Amino acid sequence: MKNNDNFNLIRLLAAFQVLVVHSLNHFDIDGLMVGLIKLFPGVPIFFFISGMLITGAWERITNSGVGLFKFWKHRVLRIFPALWVCVFFSVLLVAFLGYFDGKLISVPHFISWIFGQTTIFQFYNPDFMRGFGTGVLNGALWTISVELQFYLLTPLIFFILRKNIILFFILMLVSLLFNVYLRLSYDWSDMRIKLLSVSFVPWLYMFMTGALFYVFRERMMALIRVSTPMGLFALYLLSMILIGSYKQNAQNSINPVSFFILAGFILWLSKVKLIWPKSFLSIVQRNDISYGVYLYHMPIINGILYVNLFPEMSFLRVISVIFLTMSFGAASWHLIERPALNLKSKW
Repeated sequence: MKNNDNFNLIRLLAAFQVLVVHSLNHFDIDGLMVGLIKLFPGVPIFFFISGMLITGAWERITNSGVGLFKFWKHRVLRIFPALWVCVFFSVLLVAFLGYFDGKLISVPHFISWIFGQTTIFQFYNPDFMRGFGTGVLNGALWTISVELQFYLLTPLIFFILRKNIILFFILMLVSLLFNVYLRLSYDWSDMRIKLLSVSFVPWLYMFMTGALFYVFRERMMALIRVSTPMGLFALYLLSMILIGSYKQNAQNSINPVSFFILAGFILWLSKVKLIWPKSFLSIVQRNDISYGVYLYHMPIINGILYVNLFPEMSFLRVISVIFLTMSFGAASWHLIERPALNLKSKW
């Protein structure tokens, strides 16, 4: 992908959408505007864009003859330094607010929780944290676990895509069917459903769609131009309303038809010339704060819920979350993420 594309902006908008939707949901704000904000669910957009960009990264690295080590080095530098700092901040926040005071927490359980948060088991949440905010300190991190599983599978996915397109589509269909099953049978009390929901299996088709769009991006752009972006948007809106309920579609469990149309719309949006001020676009292209925004929004929401800040002023709560999260996201990029990424050429 070229440096002048709009992927940073799209990821920032997707992260902001997740931030706002989680804030509205947890602060019990509803209405027409809330429904409109949920029209473009952020997590499916993240998985699709990840499929495109990670496939491109893998192709460039393999073409350079460097191989797996460099690929994994880049992924580790992108994900873990900012994640570790966020986990450290989150635990300090909980301690500072006095939640741990007087609680009998076993050392093995605490260590297991921290180990899960800082490795690949971010979906694990211990019972001793159930009383803080929503009951899960940073529930959004389950997608980090799924992303890391995607990265492990990237070489295999790319190989199958290049060597056996039929097998690629079969695997994509299997993942899609699991996603539909999860959508129709979701039961949080069933441990098997829980584990399925945080595995790569039901979400892999979204990542694979991104990989497919990357490899055949010129053909996909030609199809989009024929159908016109406005036509795609109208078709997307109709599919969100007519295929299942809008409420269910406007979240991670978006129906596959709407997802594929959304993927085409995102691809077009990534290349179109925007009328936004060039100075703003230049800042966004050079500074990717979307990951930090995604990391920090839920600990901040939970902190506000725990101390019951502005109990009668829900919109002020939302504004506070936006301001604090954007600030922490910017700090994470400048102080942690960008310095870590600069190590790519040194390590």
